[in-house]
Amino acid sequence: MDGIAVRDDMRGRGIGGHLLDQLTHYAREHGFTRIRLDVIDTNPAARRLYERKGFQPIHTDHFPFLKWLLGFGAATKMELYVTTAA
Repeated sequence: MDGIAVRDDMRGRGIGGHLLDQLTHYAREHGFTRIRLDVIDTNPAARRLYERKGFQPIHTDHFPFLKWLLGFGAATKMELYVTTAA
């Protein structure tokens, strides 16, 4: 997954969770076995959401020398294994 976004004034209403639920449903219905995403270290709220939805961290890349350019110093790759449709 490349990314999701929720407008600032709409956050905290469950929209991000709903988007992830729909993504998981789509993956399951189309035979995908996992969803992978990256979350940056400056977005702990997104990471908490992904963890609540079952995503597990698998690897973190650190690049503090680029923080001045990118605005973040690390990105964690996370995966969710998708069960088959019942």
